[in-house]
Amino acid sequence: MTINEIIEENRELELQYHKALNTIAALERKIAKLQRENEELKRENEKLRRQRDILLRGMQIALQISSKEKQDLHLKMIIERIRRETGEFKGESNGRSG
Repeated sequence: MTINEIIEENRELELQYHKALNTIAALERKIAKLQRENEELKRENEKLRRQRDILLRGMQIALQISSKEKQDLHLKMIIERIRRETGEFKGESNGRSG
């Protein structure tokens, strides 16, 4: 192998090395982004679990109430509790028919 061939091979290896470093850096950024998204999804999942638990408990209690009017009142109170705790379901009680 001549000196020029060795130099050329060294340049090619350096290029491959830098490409590998760039790939690693890009993958590390993607991993960090996915970890942040995963944490957001975990928080959202926990929030949804709390909402589900509130609704399930509320429905179980409502089923034990004999008066339809008191059932409705109880369920409206549950929805209000969810609104206060999560800030969701805004505006859904207006204009509903039934």
